[in-house]
Order: sequence, then C-alpha cells, then structure tokens
Amino acid sequence: MININNNNPDFLYDLIVIGGGITGAGVARDAALRGLSCLLLEKGDFASGVTSKSTRLIHGGLRYLANFEVDLVAESLRERAILRQQAPYLIHPMPILIPIYKEDPHGRAIMSIGIHLYDLLSHEKDIPHYFTSNRVKTLGFAPHLNQNGLTGSAMFYDHQIMMPERLVVENIVSARRAGAVLLNYHRVEKIEEQGNITVTAKDVLSGGTKTFRSKVLVNASGPWIDTVRQAGDINERKIIHPTKGIHLVLPKLSEQALFVTSRDGRMFFIIPLGAYSLIGTTDTEYRGDLDEVHAQKADVDYLLTESRRVLPGMNLAKESILYTYAGIRPLAFSGASESKISRKHRVIKEGRTGRIITIAGGKLTTYRNMAKDTVNAVCKALGRRAECVTDKQPLPGGLPVSYEEYMREAVPELASRYALPIETVRHLISFYGARAEEVLEIARKEPSLRAPISSDSRDLYAQVLFGVREEGAKTLSDIVLRRMHLGISAGRGDQQAEKIAALVGAELGWSDEEVKHRVEEFRVDLDKDRFCLKG
Repeated sequence: MININNNNPDFLYDLIVIGGGITGAGVARDAALRGLSCLLLEKGDFASGVTSKSTRLIHGGLRYLANFEVDLVAESLRERAILRQQAPYLIHPMPILIPIYKEDPHGRAIMSIGIHLYDLLSHEKDIPHYFTSNRVKTLGFAPHLNQNGLTGSAMFYDHQIMMPERLVVENIVSARRAGAVLLNYHRVEKIEEQGNITVTAKDVLSGGTKTFRSKVLVNASGPWIDTVRQAGDINERKIIHPTKGIHLVLPKLSEQALFVTSRDGRMFFIIPLGAYSLIGTTDTEYRGDLDEVHAQKADVDYLLTESRRVLPGMNLAKESILYTYAGIRPLAFSGASESKISRKHRVIKEGRTGRIITIAGGKLTTYRNMAKDTVNAVCKALGRRAECVTDKQPLPGGLPVSYEEYMREAVPELASRYALPIETVRHLISFYGARAEEVLEIARKEPSLRAPISSDSRDLYAQVLFGVREEGAKTLSDIVLRRMHLGISAGRGDQQAEKIAALVGAELGWSDEEVKHRVEEFRVDLDKDRFCLKG
C-alpha cells in the first residue's frame, strides 16, 4: 500500500481523478493497484450521478448491433464475463423476452439473426442459448402481453445488477485499501497547469477550501466533463452530448423481463426489480441543469402509454407509480437521433502538455476497460510501466469459493453463528458479498442494530453504521439511497428517516438541529423523484 499523508498540501500525487461514479472509482482502483499515488475528488456522494440512474443491467447491448457496433457489443460481453467472475453476489442472469409484432421494424427472422450473433459474441458457456418462440409459447412466458398482431418472440439472457451503487462502493473500498485517497463532497473549483497540476476544491459540507497537486489529472466526471474542463480553462469546444433517460418503479407487473419496441421505434425494458418492476428508459436530448435532472410529465406519459400498449390488461396508471428517477448519459459522440448515438468511450489528452486526460462516453458494463485505457494513458504520461491487474484482482466482497457453493455452505453457518434468519443473511451477501460478515459483526456487538429497518426490506440498522464507518456515507441520502436496498423499496426509508438520522447523528456528532436538517434534506430528495406524479 502507498503511504499518503492526506493532510500535507505539498504532497504531489501521480494523478488526481475528478468524479466518483463508476468510471472515476474504476480509474482510482486501477491506478492504486498499479502502485500509483492517487486522489479522487467527487463533488457529491460516490455514485450519486449517472451510475445510480441506470436501467440496472450489466449487458452487451443487443440493440447496438442494429447500429453495426459489433466491437462495442463484443467489448461489453467480455467485460460482463469478468464482472460475473468478480461480483457474482451483485450480478445475476436474467432471461429477457422480446415480443415480436407484425408492425415491428424487425421481424422474427431478423431478430433471430441478431440474437444469434449476440450469442456468438458471448464466450460464457454457462449462459443458456437464445431461442425463438411462436405466438402460443410466447403467451405462455408472458400471458399479459397484447395479443393483437403478436407473431412470436425471442428470448435471450443478460444480467441484472440491482444496485450498481454497490459496485461503485466496491471499487472505492478496493482503491482505498490499495492506498488511494478518496474524498466525496469535494467540488473542484479551479485547475491550474504550471509545471505540475494544482487543483483547488471546496469541501461542500464544511465550506472550507483545499489545494492538491498532481503530475496528471483525469477528468472522469461524466455529464460534468465540460464543466470541469471550464474550471481548467481547457478548449471551449464541448465534447459531451448529454441525453436524458428516465425510469418508473411500480409494484411488480410480471416475473418475466421484457424488451419491447415502442411505436416510434425506440426500445425499452419492463423488468422485475425484486418485489417491484422497473420501466425504462427514455432517450431524449437534454439542455437543462445537470444538477437537477428529473422525470417530467411527458416522459412518464410516454413510458406509461407504451407500456399499456404492450400490457393492456395490467391497468397501468400514474397513481400506481411508486417513484421515478432520471439521469444523463454523457455520450462522447453525436448522431442523427439520441438512440443512435454510439456508447463507445474516448480517452482524450488535453491541456498544454497532454497531462489532463478526459475519459468520455462508455457504459456501466465497460467501466473496467474504460479505466484500463485511461490509466494506460496516465502511465504513458508519467513514463511508468505498470500492468493492469483489475481483471484478476478480486473486489473486496469477493467470495473464496463459487457463488453457489458459498450460498449453500456459508449462509446456514453464518445464520446459525449470528442467530439471524437465513433469508436475512442471504440478503446481506447479495449486496456485500463476503463483506456481509463485517455487517453481521456490528449487529453482534450492538444487539439493538440487529433489527430490520422496514417491512419493505431485509436491511438491518447495522448497515447504517457500516455505511458511515466503512463506506464514506455522510448524509441520509448517501446511506439509504446509495448504500442500502431500502433505497429502492416502496417506502424508500421515509417513515424510518428520524430513527436512521438519530443513529447517524450519534456516530458523526450531529447536533439535534443538524439531525432535523438532514431528515428534511433527505425528504426533499425523495420528493424530487415523485414531483412529476403530483396533480
């Protein structure tokens, strides 16, 4: 591990990473594991931007084949295989049905060819092969489908990650263990390139200002890439083409995941999300405030209208929507229409000496490869030779044996040792992997923290303290929405906010007034995801 004195303003890092989403966290982990001294600065919480607003899939991107981006799909499927090995507790296979109708632009034969190619590009032999079905068999898989014009379907397998935020946390913890310094709630205000690079950042929570120095700077700030470039007075030409995507969360509609074609030719998912269903996403141009991205009434109406067309008997109403969420795709290319814009990534050398490196575009599934390409560029700028090891190095929650064996043998043993229900232990492992035992230890030492927080989730109060002590959480939204399953449940921890805040306040030394303020702040965040549903 690298020994870094975070309090020394004269310390010269090999690199500073700006952005604490999946890309920035991946870059920090890769760099630290190669032995580089690394500082990561994130203006909000880790995973509070794009990563937490995705469709929660680790997938190859079947629809990208329609754009002839075979290389992107092949890259995505290779990375999916690596992620499945490293985090089988977070990522699970999901059969996805594509219903095919007479009016669809791609018929059953063309769809079969596309999925066959998708199948060939995947080297994971344990995943079932795709198949097509006639109308009768299709209705057996999904009896609520609209039968008018239905000619059949295609079934293929991809993977769901219920909480991509947990994957970011895994990378953050791994980077920290390898010696990186990672600071959330530090907003970069100025970048100066004079010999080395000087970064001035504001501590958003305390209001203080800090200065850091590095040899190389990596801009991994997603939608805010051009904002960061402005802070460094870098080329005024914008390189990010932002598009907005929204999602709806409802009570579960079906156990069968669907990938359907809308009337305007765009495709969207209706997939199970635990006890709920997730509908999304849209893909529209965005020119608004990057810090205030929310679903609008028109977005909700679009997804509801198209979902009703596909599932006419489900009585889908706006009133049944539990909440929404929206985010920005930081696309690095332009295109004729939003849905046709490439999801490939670009590594761009900028600044006077090429030591400001911007990583733009890409997708959740390919984050590790994006980080690898970025750190390769960093090493070249530093004149260092160091191989990437992130495809071999386990994540902190990595299991000592196969997922199936661990769940079969470790779950009963842990449940017995900690006197907790088997389903609770299984639940914790599905989000923390082998680190679940650290949560269980907190519950053992402090018995009051063994209690479930809500009937909506199997989360325990012990996870609240674990999020603060081990995972950098500093607010209620950090803990509930980005560290715990409770944040994607129906109630989202609203009714338990005061009790959670009291627990966090005691840990972080909050005054009674600050506890009250943090609860109010949390409820404002929840209201933003429900505002478009009012009236």
